[in-house]
Amino acid sequence: MSQFNLFPCDKSLEGLVSNLKDKYGYQETRLEQKPVGANQEPLPWFTYPAIEYLAQLDLSDKSIFEWGSGNSSQFFASRCKQITSIESDPEWYEYGSQRMLPNQKILFQEEAVFAEAIDESFSKFDLIIIDSLRRHDCALRAINHLNDGGFIILDNSDWHPKTSEFLRVVCDLIEVDMHGFGPINPYSWTTSLYLRRDFRFTPKDGIQPKVSKAGIHQISEYDSRSKKN
Repeated sequence: MSQFNLFPCDKSLEGLVSNLKDKYGYQETRLEQKPVGANQEPLPWFTYPAIEYLAQLDLSDKSIFEWGSGNSSQFFASRCKQITSIESDPEWYEYGSQRMLPNQKILFQEEAVFAEAIDESFSKFDLIIIDSLRRHDCALRAINHLNDGGFIILDNSDWHPKTSEFLRVVCDLIEVDMHGFGPINPYSWTTSLYLRRDFRFTPKDGIQPKVSKAGIHQISEYDSRSKKN
């Protein structure tokens, strides 16, 4: 007896392209040249596996700090308690300032003091995002501002192996690498999460893992029987 009740799916190359283009919004993001989903909703410029994981978390009582701003700021602001973003590019600062939600704060900082901006808050955060300039310098400061049970995101971590090593080895964080394609880019890259060992974020509806956007909605016979009981 099969463990699964298998559903038909398109296994062709065209089916794969269609999933990426239509379900993940790759066609929209290429046309807009901004990180957006299939319905033009703002997305972080992370890999799709990282985006899907983050989207399922309950961030409603979490405070976030990010180096860099843009559509990621809107994505997280719609989900979290509060978010502070540091931006050094005048155009991105203007873009973010025009789209701010009440729980957002966007601060402009020159590159020379970009990493140090977090020290001005005298606060700790549940999630810290490193996705802009001087990433190693940002990582050096991030750990001192990370709450118990929190985590750090380093985008393009495959381009920053020494920074990744620092967070994993020196800071003793658990590294989870999420490789894959993402918005805009025609190539794959890595978005990494660095979890405190007492990491305690939960899924917002109690269900984990979620079925991915291009996944097949099916359940094993064992799980199906368990749900009925």
